[in-house]
Amino acid sequence: MNKNILMTAVMPHPPIIIPEVGQGKELKAQKTIDGLQKLSQEIVDLNPETVIIITPHSEFNRHFFSVYSASVLSGDFANFRAIQVKLEFENDVDFIRELEFKIKEEFIRLNYISAKPLDHGSMVPLYYLSKAGYRGKIVVINYNMLDKGKHKLFGQFIAETAEKLERKTVFIASGDLSHRLIPGAPAGYNPDAKDFDELIVSSIKTGDFEAITDISYEVRDIAGECGYNSIMVALGVINDKPDKNEVISYEGPFGVGYIVAKL
Repeated sequence: MNKNILMTAVMPHPPIIIPEVGQGKELKAQKTIDGLQKLSQEIVDLNPETVIIITPHSEFNRHFFSVYSASVLSGDFANFRAIQVKLEFENDVDFIRELEFKIKEEFIRLNYISAKPLDHGSMVPLYYLSKAGYRGKIVVINYNMLDKGKHKLFGQFIAETAEKLERKTVFIASGDLSHRLIPGAPAGYNPDAKDFDELIVSSIKTGDFEAITDISYEVRDIAGECGYNSIMVALGVINDKPDKNEVISYEGPFGVGYIVAKL
């Protein structure tokens, strides 16, 4: 196990669980809030130098992994009527530089995101990390349309980069599970959508990560998920080997599956 990867985790990113956004509605997802607070405190207690987040919701490039490139990264929740909630972190540009060097034979290059605020896929986890006291550096990456094997390989390169730099790192896979759990859900309702969530939850609990890798595109499509590729990168980071695997919380009060977990 790579001693520089202190933890690999999965976090959801619904803006409604930010109290300034939810305005009371967030209480319907109290299990998720409690789980994020618990996990965020565990991460802060590990004292990482850098937190790396892979998100579905920043700039998307079909062929390249995209990364925020500015020296300072910031964002707010203005798109969700909470412009007063602002976060700012130093970007670990040395990590990005070394990562791009490592991936060039397989992936050619990274796609750089400049002069854009952080997306909600990174901002929601960072909100809870910030509340827990995290003040270190971050790296924020968006996944792409390459296959699951390529996403896992990219995760391996992230782990190798942390080892090369001797950077104490926490990796967070940001993603929500099915968006079709109940009638009125954001992506509509499908009674079979819960199968995806149940498989992810049970597989993390048991450490059967091969079962996650084997999930078909059809099952993912029925679920309407946005977290699978993020989880694939996370599995690459830990080389498919369970370490601290635990499901801290899971629920779907608004028709979207929210999982808080360690891999």
